[in-house]
Amino acid sequence: MILVSCNGDSDKNETVLKPIAKAGSEILSLEDYKENYISIESVKDSMILAKKSIENWAIESLFYQEAISKLNADEIEIDKQVESYKKSLVNYIYQTKLIEANLDTNISKREIEQYYSDHEDNFILKENIIKVDYFKIPIKAPALEKIKRLLRSYAYVPKDVEPLKSLCMQNAENFFMNDSTWLYLEDVKKEIPKLRDQPDFNLGQGRVLEFTDDLYYYYLRIKEVKIKNGLSPLNFEKQNIKNFIINKKKTELINQYKNQLLEKARTEKTYTVY
Repeated sequence: MILVSCNGDSDKNETVLKPIAKAGSEILSLEDYKENYISIESVKDSMILAKKSIENWAIESLFYQEAISKLNADEIEIDKQVESYKKSLVNYIYQTKLIEANLDTNISKREIEQYYSDHEDNFILKENIIKVDYFKIPIKAPALEKIKRLLRSYAYVPKDVEPLKSLCMQNAENFFMNDSTWLYLEDVKKEIPKLRDQPDFNLGQGRVLEFTDDLYYYYLRIKEVKIKNGLSPLNFEKQNIKNFIINKKKTELINQYKNQLLEKARTEKTYTVY
């Protein structure tokens, strides 16, 4: 039994904490258990859950006791580590609030272009990329033949583009039509497996490829290609550049603020080096 004395002005009352389990030198009281135990309606499930909860407590308790016995004093001196972690966490939370309140995340087109121009060596392609229209249509799609007819004309007949998109929305497993977005060639190959049989040098600008397997009809129109080890296009790197600039501004903002705090402390003589 664990006895806890509660002294009043005139009476002494004893509160008895009933033990329900012991693991090594630690005791789990009924009161402590109830704080962490959520009962459920089924009596059978409740008993199973109770047993498992107590076993989990015992495992963690025994592991902790062994750790204390096996580690040396320096290894378990955690107060400094906890304080250091707390300081880092508080600083991070405050930095986040300062950034949210003071950082302008609007990056101009000119800033992006200037960064790209000044750091071209950082934007070398590691993979082939392409601009492409691709279509993946189930061979049992009711509008497949009509889609095929539009695919053969939409690049030259602008009025066929919207009907093609409309039919693809209703019938296609997947399709992509965009004049400005670059895609990794390997990602397109994942979507069109038979494309893996084609050497990359065959996938030139203006090339049209059609494939069929047991489930799908595939159509691919290549609009533009950029080869790895070449300079990555600006619009492919635009978001990366924006992130680089914002992160740089974050660092500059926090460093400036910290330096201002130091100068203020010097002025107010609250910073002293002995």
